[in-house]
Amino acid sequence: MGKCEIIELTQKLFFRTTIKERRFYHEARIKIRRKETMQHLEQFNLACELAKLIRHFFSDLLPLLKQIPDPRNQSYITYPAVLLLMTRILSSLFYIGSMRKTSEEFNSSKMMENIWLLSGEEQTVEELPYWETINRYLEKVDPEKLQDILNRLCSRLLCSRAFENMRIRGKYWQVIIDGTQLCSSRRELDGKSLHRTHNRGTEKVYQENYYYVLEAKLVLHSQILISIQTEFVDNEAGKEVEKQDSERKACWRLMEKLKKAFPKLPICLCGDSLYTREGFFERCKEKNWRYILRYKDLLEKLPNDRTSDEELELLAPWNENVKAEIKRRASDGN
Repeated sequence: MGKCEIIELTQKLFFRTTIKERRFYHEARIKIRRKETMQHLEQFNLACELAKLIRHFFSDLLPLLKQIPDPRNQSYITYPAVLLLMTRILSSLFYIGSMRKTSEEFNSSKMMENIWLLSGEEQTVEELPYWETINRYLEKVDPEKLQDILNRLCSRLLCSRAFENMRIRGKYWQVIIDGTQLCSSRRELDGKSLHRTHNRGTEKVYQENYYYVLEAKLVLHSQILISIQTEFVDNEAGKEVEKQDSERKACWRLMEKLKKAFPKLPICLCGDSLYTREGFFERCKEKNWRYILRYKDLLEKLPNDRTSDEELELLAPWNENVKAEIKRRASDGN
């Protein structure tokens, strides 16, 4: 898309005050304050940058979204699938906390017109899909199709070489692994949700059911992290299990998915002390990955004769005290 076409598109975008609205202010003798004018201008500039960003780095976003098979009955469709997905994407970009709030925030004629425009579809109705409509669609769509789009967009972004200076030692991409609790409830969720018992042995005992997800986030900037793979921590046995054990198993599955999606990507995995296990190190070695683990307790200790060999191996290999102790024990053994 040329520069003139981008300008033509961005002149229509988002929160810019319309001529009709400005005429209303004039006839009603309502002054538009400078602060309100600056806010409108900032929002307009943000919309312009968003449109240019999508077309520069993710020019194939819309074609990929339109290739996703639509599981709905085509005879009863009001909104195209790409519009549902674009509405959800914009909701995340604008940090809107819930889908219900999205329907409220996007409830304006200008916003509706712009989202239809960004979706590349001709506007057929004067409204946007309600949050329940979007949720029902997302429940039916194949998540693997959405993940495949994410993988392609991420590969395209890395090939653009826009973030080359973020490589560790000029070679490895930093990927952070961490777990997040999505929601919790006292009511039963499903057979695979985790649960824990509170106030055990008292009259106020209750069971909390919750979902826990493990994510692999690619670091492109100190303030830009992209979630490239996701794995739910499942309770396959249906019993109350230790979260740490379940999270490690989910990590092994996540590492396999990550390698399958990006087989040639040089990765440096980063995590906490939960993953300081032989299985983690072996898997990284098999995949030719590097790793950085934060093991605060052991790093604060100095190696001495009371430090076991297992603890010594978990200490940072670049620590001079650790290197000296390993060399001393090797010489003593000979």
